[in-house]
Amino acid sequence: MKIIPIEEVKKIQLDILDSVAQFCEERGLRYYLAYGTLLGAVRHKGYIPWDDDIDLHMPRPDYERFLREYNQAPTPYRVVSSTGNRNYRVAFAKVHHPGSIVREFHFKPDIFGVYIDIFPLDGVGSKAQAKECGQLRRLMHVKNSVFLGSMPLRRKLRLAITKLILIPFPLSTLLKRINRIATRHPYDSSPTVCSMMSRAALREIMPRSVFDEHCMLPFEGKEYRAPKDYDHYLRVNYGDYMQLPPEEKRQSHHNSEARWK
Repeated sequence: MKIIPIEEVKKIQLDILDSVAQFCEERGLRYYLAYGTLLGAVRHKGYIPWDDDIDLHMPRPDYERFLREYNQAPTPYRVVSSTGNRNYRVAFAKVHHPGSIVREFHFKPDIFGVYIDIFPLDGVGSKAQAKECGQLRRLMHVKNSVFLGSMPLRRKLRLAITKLILIPFPLSTLLKRINRIATRHPYDSSPTVCSMMSRAALREIMPRSVFDEHCMLPFEGKEYRAPKDYDHYLRVNYGDYMQLPPEEKRQSHHNSEARWK
């Protein structure tokens, strides 16, 4: 299988983003640039130079409809999620290129190709709700992790012990529990919301009003939806977000390789 160069990976990601944005605009679905993608749009008008992925948020009602309808559209891309897919091990959806395969070296092999991530936004009833979802996401992260030769011995031992403790809890059980907890409070009637599928869910709680309106921001030569109060969102997630990190921290947090099937 031929390796896909990173610049070609980004071109595929951008084409997927175009497909998703067009689909949502045509059907009145809400979506927003999220995490490092939103930060990149504000600070760099595109990818953060050392980053290599695209993230979106969708309010839960729009997210669920997107999962039901997107694969019926005339597009070469497909949305994959844990809904009706026992082999999927991620708490949020991905829209991917099915003619490719991505190997993420930190995690067990999965079933998706070059992708963008779609994180649902859910209503928050209490901090305890977000805290429990974040803890479950961290447990999923451990179950999906693999041992790397470069890991310090202490970290390997800690990972091995935690994996043993988690043997009685299959990923499907953790995923169902996260979804049950995340959807307790309807998005559109909750004063506060967050991405329950994030390991940092508790930190990300913010007023729903941050997302009540949108603006358009440039990203790699085109414009996409962003929460109108993106300043609040970015400060919650990154603090002084216009300040560049030290050079030694300017690196991708992914360790992966994409290939054509």
